[in-house]
Amino acid sequence: MVSTVVGLLMSSSSFFYTFHVLYNFMYFTSSQSYNKESTNTPTEEDEYLIIIWGLMVNTCLLSVFMLQHSFMCSKSVKQFYDKLCILELERSIYNAASAAALHLILENWQVIPFFSLWHIDTSVNYKLWLVFSGFHFLAWFVIYSGCVMLDISELTGLKQVWYKISNRPCPMSTKSREYQRYLLHMRHPSFTAFLIILWIHPLMTIDRFLMASIITIYMLVMWTIDEADYNYHAMNVDRKRRELF
Repeated sequence: MVSTVVGLLMSSSSFFYTFHVLYNFMYFTSSQSYNKESTNTPTEEDEYLIIIWGLMVNTCLLSVFMLQHSFMCSKSVKQFYDKLCILELERSIYNAASAAALHLILENWQVIPFFSLWHIDTSVNYKLWLVFSGFHFLAWFVIYSGCVMLDISELTGLKQVWYKISNRPCPMSTKSREYQRYLLHMRHPSFTAFLIILWIHPLMTIDRFLMASIITIYMLVMWTIDEADYNYHAMNVDRKRRELF
């Protein structure tokens, strides 16, 4: 009974905390309403110091997120949970830790507003604001709809706990081998949507350029989709289309 209550509390807390952090991350990456101008005008020497320090801090923050993201999905960590007999909480703990690492980035990110690669002022052009907002809305829609198509309850960790309570096998064990292989190669949809969010923005400050570059490289290295995965995904999309229409 105690383990059931603890499992429910941990999985639900992880779900709401992750949702909260993701909402803030969406605003952080897609908002066009933040102050684009620096309130202070530092000297040229101070600018270089601020840029170097800011890039170093931001690189460390992104490194923490990437190390956590990679380490906690390793087989050794999953075996550790299995030994503790809490394998059903693995996904919830992973999500909460990822959200905490992302929260750390959002709270400590060093903005460098006085140096940018490009700056398109959308506040004076409503059509341009709509274009950029449309791109980001479409990208986030693709990401979240992709999660729903995979299995949103399993991705959030809620399904694992419910299956444990109802004495059913781990939900992943009921998935096809092709599906499990696909998730190993790409856990989060969609690569293109993330590129749109990172790179298509009216203000590309040097700190945003750093984030976009590092995350893009990380995705290129970690997402190893091949032809078999593509064929499996295409087959499922076609099947769902026939079911809907």
